[in-house]
Amino acid sequence: MCAQVLKFRQAKERAPAPATGTILQSTADSNGRGDQADTATLQFWIGASGKRYIHTVHSLIDCPEVPHVNYLLVRKEDCGFQTVLAAGHTTNRAASLNLAEIRRLGATLGANEVHVHMLAGDDKQAKVIEHDLRASQLQSSIPESSPSHH
Repeated sequence: MCAQVLKFRQAKERAPAPATGTILQSTADSNGRGDQADTATLQFWIGASGKRYIHTVHSLIDCPEVPHVNYLLVRKEDCGFQTVLAAGHTTNRAASLNLAEIRRLGATLGANEVHVHMLAGDDKQAKVIEHDLRASQLQSSIPESSPSHH
C-alpha cells in the first residue's frame, strides 16, 4: 500500500522527484502477505479547507463499479507528474452506471486514473467534499503573483 499527501498545486507543479508530503509505504495486504498483486495505492488530497481526503487509486480501465463516492479524474504521466482534470461525486443508485459515467468523462478528458474517496456519509457531505477539492484545484491554478486591477 502506498499513500501520498499532495495539494493540487504540488500535484500540478510536481517534478518526477517524490512529493514533499508524507509518504507511507507497505506492500502487506490484510493477511500480512507481501504479494505485489494484492497491493492497493492510497493517496491523500488536500481540499481548500485544509482537510485531507484519502483516495484509493485505480486505473481508468481497471476501476471497479462504485457506489456513492467522490472521485478525482487524474492524468498521470510516466514520470509521475499528476494533473487533476475533474472532481465529482456519483449520483446513481446503480454502481455500474456510476462507473460508466466516470469512464466516459475520464476518457473525454484524457484521464488515466480514478482516485476514489468513499467516506462521504451522504449526498450533502459528498457535495461539500467535491466543492472543497474543486476549490483547491482552482486556487492552485491562480498565479501567485497576479497583479491586482484597481
